[in-house]
Amino acid sequence: MRINHNLMAMNTYRQLGINNANMSKSIEKLSSGLRINRAGDDAAGLAISEKMRAQIKGLNQASRNAQDGISMIQTAEGALQETESILQRMRELSVQASNGTATNDDRGAIQDEIEQLKSEIDRIGNSTEFNTKKLLNGDMAGDATTVIGENVTTGALSMSLETASQISTNNIKQDATSIDFTTAAHQKETITIDGHDIEVDWMKHLTDAERSALDADNSGATVEEVADIVESLEDAINAAIDEYNETNAAGAKVSHINLYENGGKLVIESGIKGEESEITFTPGGANSVLDLYLGDGSNGTITKSGDAKVDFTLAGTETLTFKIGDVTLKTGTLAAATAGTTSGDTVASDIQTKINNAISTYNTNAGLSAGDEGFIEDVTVDAKDGKLVISSPSGSISFVEQDGDSTLEDMGLTNVQTEAAAQGAVSLQIGANRGQTMSFGISDMRSAALGVNTVDVSTESGASMAIDDIDAAIKKVSEQRSALGAYQNRLEHSIKNLDTSSENLTAAESRIRDVDMAKEMMEQSKNSILSQAAQAMLAQAKQAPQGVLQLLR
Repeated sequence: MRINHNLMAMNTYRQLGINNANMSKSIEKLSSGLRINRAGDDAAGLAISEKMRAQIKGLNQASRNAQDGISMIQTAEGALQETESILQRMRELSVQASNGTATNDDRGAIQDEIEQLKSEIDRIGNSTEFNTKKLLNGDMAGDATTVIGENVTTGALSMSLETASQISTNNIKQDATSIDFTTAAHQKETITIDGHDIEVDWMKHLTDAERSALDADNSGATVEEVADIVESLEDAINAAIDEYNETNAAGAKVSHINLYENGGKLVIESGIKGEESEITFTPGGANSVLDLYLGDGSNGTITKSGDAKVDFTLAGTETLTFKIGDVTLKTGTLAAATAGTTSGDTVASDIQTKINNAISTYNTNAGLSAGDEGFIEDVTVDAKDGKLVISSPSGSISFVEQDGDSTLEDMGLTNVQTEAAAQGAVSLQIGANRGQTMSFGISDMRSAALGVNTVDVSTESGASMAIDDIDAAIKKVSEQRSALGAYQNRLEHSIKNLDTSSENLTAAESRIRDVDMAKEMMEQSKNSILSQAAQAMLAQAKQAPQGVLQLLR
């Protein structure tokens, strides 16, 4: 027997320490209800759980944000309900005043009531608030954008936005070398458009019949056969562009290319109009598909950059009369007659300058400064993707007919439309992450913006005209109320989705973070019994060496 080291006691003591530690962890988990109380309990689980908790808290707050948005919308819609009731009363009075049995004194009394009703519309528009934010005075209208379409050529002004970049190549497939699509070099090639690398997988983007036609010796191809080849190549490249845009959803989109034969040469043309563009072709290998059909067989890189051009011809001296909100303005003479090509930016800059000069003159004559009610902000005019885009932060833009002037339609720009702003004045954060927002705007709903501030029923003809003006105002208010109702319905669905997502994510996080109480109680009972047993055995192990004393007796 050895007594210098009590090995049985040492082993029992170690086991007792392990049991005590396990029991301590079990008690900690049962006390907190959590399986993970510190990173050491489950490092990966803790990291996943914390990310889920961030999402859960974000989703819950987004749900509250959406509820606040609904409250704001309901506040605005409730005020507009009363505005529409006032307009209905004004229309009723206008119909009464337009009756031939009414005298001028009668119409004067009716006009007195209409003036009070107009004042009440303005009071509602100026005083309706949510959390101190004005709702109906135009502060929440957002930017209005007028888009003038591309390639319109009628009338005194013709404008055609030309494509930005072309690659013009040698004659189509001059040699008789066929293409083996089973070769890796011929299966994939790259076209770079404005820095975007588009990988064209010929095996994927061409049909068997198309590959067979391209594989043949086309040195003596007919015009029809060449057209089929061009169409096949264009379809394949544009299919590759579509795939690129889908995988690059968060980035800038690449427009389709145009591919055509011109004078025996194949031309690749960027689909982006009104802007500078660059196309680069890099062959995939010796005698590659694009090199055979586009290049000179040298397998070099072909790059072409071009400026966007606008064929802008203006006959005579033209001015524009336009409205921003309810204010009518008139520009000075636009650019003098210009033949040939002018950059899109030059055209846009001239129109922007003339419109903003008219706005500046109006603000000065009205004694308005930035921040004043009724002050009109400058517009911006851009040549973008084959269109002139006019944006104003001060209200919708429209072009009106005036004697001696030309509207945009008269000048040949026939595709004119006002588009809703992409971003409204109110942006609601209705998601847990950046960019998950919903934007909307509320137009100015005061009497001037509705076009009823000048309603006068003091004469029979004036009363008759007032009916049309009030009908237009009722339509505008109804459309705004309808839009608000649509926003509210969308937000209600968003809340349901957010709450469901939060519930499901909470369940997933619980399975990672929370402890299974029944299972942990079993574990704690086991550790408690083992700990008590270890204590009893440690006492026995301490007594064991005393047996050696019997040898001394």
